[in-house]
Amino acid sequence: MFPTPELSTQSVFITEQMKALRKLGIEMNAIAPTPWAPPMLNFLPNIRKYRCMPKAATVDGIRVRYPRYIAFPRGRFCTGYFCYLACRHVIKKQLQESGIDLIHAHTIMPDGFAALLLGDELNIPVVCTVHGSDISIYPHENRLTLLATRWALRRTKHLIAVSEDLRKKVELLIGSSEVKVIRNGADEEVFRANAKSAARTFLCLPDKAKIVLFIGNLLPVKGLSYLLQAVSHISFSDFLLYLVGDGTLRDKLRAQAEQLGISARCVFVGARPHEEIASWLSAADCLVLSSISEGSPTIIAEAMMCRVPVVATAVGGIPEIVKHRSTGLLVQPRDPASLSQAICFALQDNADIQIMVDRAEDAARAELTWEANARKTVEVYREALALRPQVQRNDNTRS
Repeated sequence: MFPTPELSTQSVFITEQMKALRKLGIEMNAIAPTPWAPPMLNFLPNIRKYRCMPKAATVDGIRVRYPRYIAFPRGRFCTGYFCYLACRHVIKKQLQESGIDLIHAHTIMPDGFAALLLGDELNIPVVCTVHGSDISIYPHENRLTLLATRWALRRTKHLIAVSEDLRKKVELLIGSSEVKVIRNGADEEVFRANAKSAARTFLCLPDKAKIVLFIGNLLPVKGLSYLLQAVSHISFSDFLLYLVGDGTLRDKLRAQAEQLGISARCVFVGARPHEEIASWLSAADCLVLSSISEGSPTIIAEAMMCRVPVVATAVGGIPEIVKHRSTGLLVQPRDPASLSQAICFALQDNADIQIMVDRAEDAARAELTWEANARKTVEVYREALALRPQVQRNDNTRS
């Protein structure tokens, strides 16, 4: 869940939140447990990428350590326990050197599970943020993961959900629970509307074509097979779909585009640095998310701030951000026909679209910034620290 020097684009929302928290005086380091990669399996790409990861690094000015743990396929309960063992030495060492006031874990399984064990053992308050799949998907993989997730949720005294939808799903899993909803945000200084022609020149994109943009991981949960089907029905003569991101489905999606006869219209860009995303948004005529499950995707707030029409599926926390025909367009998941119609509408140059992007930008800048997220998160930190017995704290909080 945390970027590395080689994979700087993964889970950028965590580093963005941390940077906003540091501006408010929170001293933060990161521990990102990483699967141990056996040397004899180095020929496998998924194993090789972990062998290349450093034991420690600095990412966006944040000190990060990557302790190794033994991972089991689909064994999130075991993974949570082994994450705890891997982090134990690192946490104890930092306690001795500089102290730790609080642990903030991201996702309830396996990271939150490990954080709870560490917090109980070392008397450190734990805050956990649930992001989406850790509540909507993982608990339903097997009974052991469901039981472990429920155990961790019930023991987490300070729980944050990135959407109201996730808060309700937590309630369904464990009954009533006190969960704070703090939505992800965007950097309002970085994400601004820039001239489309300048952005396209910078990215070497065609000047006249209509550009439909997807930004995210190429994974099953993103519903990209439905997006390609939708694109195959679009009647615009001069348009292109750019997919910015990488993932396990890349080759399969390329094959599907070929089969649908749209390979000439689909450009697989690969992962790009986060500092380049504002340019991609400024160059686009609309952003599309075809997900079948989501938490609170940061790319939506970023697109709104860049005045790009948003077409998205009505899943997870998306309808809390995108109001249909007010700040964007919503369709049902797994519905290529409706998705195609919404994209065609968003690509039109008319007054309705301009009014929609005006409202979207205003809403995002008013409610969906990392500064607003950080201020609400600090309040949760204060609540957690206030309940910690017999602790001497400095002026600044260390997390």
